Amino acid sequence: MVQVVVHTPDVVGERMAGPGIRASHLAAELAKHFDVTLIARMEDRQSCLSGQAGLPVLHHGSAAARSAIRNADVLIGQPARGFRVRRPHQKIIYDLFDPTVLELRELYGNKPSLRQRVHLAAEWWRLSEALMRADLLICASAKQREFYAQLQSSDPSWIEVPFGVDLNEVRACEKPRDNIVVWGGGLWEWLDPASAVDAIVRLNREGVRAKLLFLGRARPNVNLIDRRREDRFDDLLVRGEGHVAANAEWVPYRERLAWLRSGKIAIMLHRRTAEADYSIRTRLFDAIAAATPVVATAGGFAADLVARERLGIVVPPEDAGAVAEAIRVLLTNDEFFAACVERLEAIRPGFAWEVVTRPLVDAILKWQ
Repeated sequence: MVQVVVHTPDVVGERMAGPGIRASHLAAELAKHFDVTLIARMEDRQSCLSGQAGLPVLHHGSAAARSAIRNADVLIGQPARGFRVRRPHQKIIYDLFDPTVLELRELYGNKPSLRQRVHLAAEWWRLSEALMRADLLICASAKQREFYAQLQSSDPSWIEVPFGVDLNEVRACEKPRDNIVVWGGGLWEWLDPASAVDAIVRLNREGVRAKLLFLGRARPNVNLIDRRREDRFDDLLVRGEGHVAANAEWVPYRERLAWLRSGKIAIMLHRRTAEADYSIRTRLFDAIAAATPVVATAGGFAADLVARERLGIVVPPEDAGAVAEAIRVLLTNDEFFAACVERLEAIRPGFAWEVVTRPLVDAILKWQ
């Protein structure tokens, strides 16, 4: 049987962010067809755990992980870490769903330090190497493919794998009683939580009762924690005038949909950046799974899907007034709200992990 390694530098476990979630589900789907090992960071740093579908999970950097990489027939990972040694029989697949170089450009700002400039240059080099050396490349959307096409100097094969929904987690639930707006992810520099807070404050001042909830302050990957991002929550809570709350810890992965179902609206806002144009916003897929209508900033895969499939309301960038009006409509127009829920439920099966990963499975089967 084909030996496949799926590698992520992110955390896989009880609490996961987008890259860890994606890697664990890719591995689980591939394990239905191949002999798969998942390599990731783990909070408890055990050398081997049993992950989804009973597949082995090895700790990033361990001797067991290095051995698995040496012996694999197919290696799947992100350019951020890459695969330094490639044996003659091995095929390499790079997953470019996360536009890391664009994120870093926003993270470091207009005046990056020397260390930051070196880091950004290294990531550009790794991306260039991936585009040159891969046997297969994965993008999350056609728009992302356009971005990477500008950088390519070779012509490897491409497949499109967006993000997915675990249909086993889907269940019917009653309409939420409280007007809670849920922010599902982190507070990165390219995002716009301030507009969400200002919109909630405006609505409450105008007599529309609503509350904004950030699902978690501390990220699961301690290697990515930045004190400045953590401190931002304190500023936002003060700015929220008692109408904004944040869970102290990152919500466990298995509990995230329950939190979304307890709210009426999922919100994902960003600033005007290149990152926004080429991102997919993985938290959109949690909203699809929970059938929670969405307020999203225009630009990028998520907003395009929300607008095209009528899953909620798309607003201009950094426009708190438009955000407030979108929230007001979803909270007060029951007919429109119900139509959004119906559309979310209708498109959900098309984003099942088994469906979106089919091109990847087929590509590896051809190599057997």
